[in-house]
Amino acid sequence: MINNKRIVKFILLMLFLSLTSLFFTSCSSLFDSASKFRPYDLRGTWRNKDDYREEFTISYDGILTSYNADGSYSHHYIENWDNEKYNEKSYYELVIPNLPILGNMTFYFKSDNECEISYGSKPDITYYFILLCLKLDL
Repeated sequence: MINNKRIVKFILLMLFLSLTSLFFTSCSSLFDSASKFRPYDLRGTWRNKDDYREEFTISYDGILTSYNADGSYSHHYIENWDNEKYNEKSYYELVIPNLPILGNMTFYFKSDNECEISYGSKPDITYYFILLCLKLDL
């Protein structure tokens, strides 16, 4: 009878330890460094998911060039690029301030291949961009 109680206690203890380790393993994925990225990883050509004629590029030296559907484009230097480009983040927000007609242009990078863009003059509209290709020579 005493042996049976020991076996049951041992099995319950092992079950408890197994469940505890599963819990901690699954929760650790919330803090997984694989979901982090560096602003430097954002270099390349990004294209609007809905209108493929709109895109922007980020170069290795922190120049963001925005291409509009009508063929016009503009260049913007990313402030603090040299200080921030290698810092790992779980998201990256970039604001290009005071653009004519548009107001502030906010780039919200959710990962190293997903970006949402919103404009100060159109606060209820968000544009979604994806990274097409990484160009090392940008």
